[in-house]
Amino acid sequence: MDFAPPVIIKDAEIVLHLEIDVPQKNRQRFLEFCGRAFPVYESIGNAKMTLYEDTVKPGRFNEVGYYRTLEDYKRGEHAIRNDPAQARLIEEWRTLLNGQPKVTVYRRVNEPKPAP
Repeated sequence: MDFAPPVIIKDAEIVLHLEIDVPQKNRQRFLEFCGRAFPVYESIGNAKMTLYEDTVKPGRFNEVGYYRTLEDYKRGEHAIRNDPAQARLIEEWRTLLNGQPKVTVYRRVNEPKPAP
């Protein structure tokens, strides 16, 4: 399957936010996990994963997935549910969290144009 060049964040049509809390005892394992898992998630093509940490509350993270198109996002979600390797990663990820993730998916809208 041919994919376009790597996703440039400003070109992402769909942005996935996973707001999570990671206990301090799991912090290092979580960071190592992201280092292993992000390339797998990105391997479906046209996706870029990025990790942010709250500047005030260490251990509060926002995993952000940037997808070039809605179809790319749907393909990634399908892989998480149906690819055994990705499903195992999601199971492992959940063991590192404190509580449930807050999941939000946004679609880019064109900026409103000023009235003439």
